[in-house]
Amino acid sequence: MTPLGGRTEGEEEWSKRYKFLEGKGYLLRPRYRPDWKPTWISESGEVDTKARLDAEDHVMSWYDFLLDAKRLEDGTPVMLKRVKSTSPEIPIGRYVSSPELRDIERNHCIPLLDVLEDPLDLHYSILVLPLLRRIELPPVKTVGECADFIRQTLEGLVFLHEHEIAHRDCAKGNIMMDARRIFPDGWHPMDPVYLPNLKPAGEGLSRTETGGVRYYFIDFGLATRGESLVLGKDGQERAPELETGDETLYDPFKLDIYILGKTFEEYIVKDTRGAEFMVKPLVKLMTAKDPKRRPTAEECLDLLRRLTKSLSPRVTARQLRKYRPNQETVTRTLILDVMTWMGDLLRKPAKQPEEVTPLDSFWI
Repeated sequence: MTPLGGRTEGEEEWSKRYKFLEGKGYLLRPRYRPDWKPTWISESGEVDTKARLDAEDHVMSWYDFLLDAKRLEDGTPVMLKRVKSTSPEIPIGRYVSSPELRDIERNHCIPLLDVLEDPLDLHYSILVLPLLRRIELPPVKTVGECADFIRQTLEGLVFLHEHEIAHRDCAKGNIMMDARRIFPDGWHPMDPVYLPNLKPAGEGLSRTETGGVRYYFIDFGLATRGESLVLGKDGQERAPELETGDETLYDPFKLDIYILGKTFEEYIVKDTRGAEFMVKPLVKLMTAKDPKRRPTAEECLDLLRRLTKSLSPRVTARQLRKYRPNQETVTRTLILDVMTWMGDLLRKPAKQPEEVTPLDSFWI
């Protein structure tokens, strides 16, 4: 019988690979040591419930195929992802992470740091990836931060499409951020609301005042390269062309435009107020039902530049407000809009850092 908080079957599989991974330079947490015993269970078998909640080794993995580790060479936290050796994540990841491409500013693909053959199942490989953070933890808070998020993701899509790569699943869940600037003490890989020591991580520092974060597309499991027409309807976002059946060919690059447009709509338009003037025109074009009427990624980026080129520092510093549909009335909306306009006139521009130190590369 598995003790309270004991390892799951999936975690046991990782434990079997503990020594192999250590030999390759990646150390799993104490929970995954082959001889691990829960620190909250006494020798006599008594369970200390309070001690369990405070113990780092009680934190379980969310998914059987994903686990955190530490790179022994420099102590950098990484994520290990177990995938089929035939997954497009491997060749595409190696291509975009090649020395020729990985330092290009517009490359917003998650770096593929290493690929290991699974020693216990040669049909699988283990990808070594950077530890990133979900984009809504915390969400963007100003017009400027919103514009930066849209710019980076559109730049990333331009880069992919220039290299004939279609992501085909670039939804909100597959966009993450390098949040090391706003969480300088880090966060627990499996429970990011906490620090590595399980103390509350809080909201983090301001994106604006720390020089911002870098956004990355992750999970290239559905991606294709060099294919102008594809089949298949898997993915997080149900675009119109995916509703016509498995045997209908469609343009994967136009699908990317739709999916990213829906991401902007779900993450910004439906959840906040204050940046509609910038986001709604993009969303309307990007989510056209007819794929042929959608702009290219480069055209979307050009439109964003036109929409934002004349923004004053006071407007970019404008705080977005949470949209609460059940509280919105015409009068309340009018009052809040007037307050926003007055704030733009009176607000002092946010202080920008005099010098932004670039983040260390994930590469050794």
